[in-house]
Amino acid sequence: MDRSIMFAVSDQERAERITGWLEKAGYTVIQTDHMDSALSYARQKSLDMVIVDSRLQGMNDFDLLHTIQTERQGLPLIVLGNDGSEEAAASLEAGAHDYISPEADEREVAARVGKLLLLFEMGGRQKDQKIEIGDLTIDPPSRQVSRGGKAIELTQREYELLLYLTQRRNEVCSRDEILMHVWDFDFHTGTNVVDVYILHLREKLDRGHKWKLIRTVRGAGYMLKPPETDA
Repeated sequence: MDRSIMFAVSDQERAERITGWLEKAGYTVIQTDHMDSALSYARQKSLDMVIVDSRLQGMNDFDLLHTIQTERQGLPLIVLGNDGSEEAAASLEAGAHDYISPEADEREVAARVGKLLLLFEMGGRQKDQKIEIGDLTIDPPSRQVSRGGKAIELTQREYELLLYLTQRRNEVCSRDEILMHVWDFDFHTGTNVVDVYILHLREKLDRGHKWKLIRTVRGAGYMLKPPETDA
C-alpha cells in the first residue's frame, strides 16, 4: 500500500493500539506525541494523511488543524475523538475531514482511513482531467460544466456537490456523507440543506433531459447514475 500516516497522540496505550491497527492495514505510521513535533513533521515529511488525537498535548482548540490546513492544503485530516458530538463538531469546523468516535473498532478505523484516502486520490486525479458522464461534461481547471453542449452555471457549493456525486457515481450517497464531504460537517441534525442543493442541481442538470442523472434512493440518499449505455 505504501502510504504514510502521521499519528499525533499523547496517550501511550492508545498510540500502540491504533498504530497496530494501521500497520496491520498496511500503512507506514509516523508517531508523535506533541503538537510541536506534529507540526514539524507535517511541514517536513511526505505524508498521505494526518490523524490527530483530540487530547494531543500542546494543542488548543484544534489549532494544529488550522495550521496544517493552511500550509498543506489537500492533506487528509482525521481527528480521533475522546468525547462526542460537540468535540466532533469543533474538530470538523477546525478543518478535519472526518471524526472517529472513541468507540470505533479496528474495522471502522481501517475503513474510514481507506475511504478518505480514496476520495482524496480520486479528487487529485480529477483535478486536471475532464470528466464526462453521458452528455455531462465537467472541466475542473476552468470549473465549466455543460450538458448536451449547453453551458450550466453553478454556484461554488453546487459545483462541489456535483463533483462529489461524480466521484461516487453509481453509489448511494447519504445526506450525512454529503454534509461531511461537501460542507466539511456531519452533525447538521434535521437540516434540509442537502435536499435543497440537490433540488437546485436537478433543475440545472436534468430539466429538459430524458435521462435524469441525479436519482433519489428512498430512505438512503442520492445517487448520480450515468446513462445505461455508459454504466
